[in-house]
Amino acid sequence: MTLPTLDQTEGIWIGRTNDQGYHYIQDVFSSDTSRDLYHQTNCSMLIARGSLLPESRDGLAPAQRIWQRTQRYKQAFYI
Repeated sequence: MTLPTLDQTEGIWIGRTNDQGYHYIQDVFSSDTSRDLYHQTNCSMLIARGSLLPESRDGLAPAQRIWQRTQRYKQAFYI
């Protein structure tokens, strides 16, 4: 099995959420397969790079954020 890249995880996130609203990471990648667990790990890195934004504003820089299981996230849009 090849491990999914951050871009692949981000693409799957967009596809599964229809790019709409906030979602729990564990709901988007909900199976107990090693692949979905790796996607969850990738989501932590997407949060740190600012690609996934938390629903509640925390005033932290993206690199300071960690995945909170009780927090919902959405895809960041860059112009």
